[in-house]
Amino acid sequence: MALEVEHQPGRFVVRIEGVEAYLLYERRGAVLDVQHTYTPPSLRGRDIAARLTEAAVTFARAEGLRILPTCSYTRRYLERRPELGALVANERG
Repeated sequence: MALEVEHQPGRFVVRIEGVEAYLLYERRGAVLDVQHTYTPPSLRGRDIAARLTEAAVTFARAEGLRILPTCSYTRRYLERRPELGALVANERG
C-alpha cells in the first residue's frame, strides 16, 4: 500500500479512509523529541505507525538532528533497529 506521509509543523500525518494517523514531535535545538504516535483502531495492523516513524527518522537525518524517543512506540522502533543508534539522543541531547 502506497502511503503519502504529509509533514506539517510538529507532526507527520497519514490520511486514509477519512481518518488520520499521526506522529507528534517537538524540535528543540538539535533534538527532535518524538512525543506521540497514534493510529486509529480502524487503521491498525497496516504498518502506518512505522511509516510515520520512518518519515521522522528521514527528517531528522536530513536536518542533522538526533531523536529523543519520548513516545513508547518510537522508543521500541529504534531499539529494534540498532543501525539507527547514532540518531538516538538521551534526555540531555
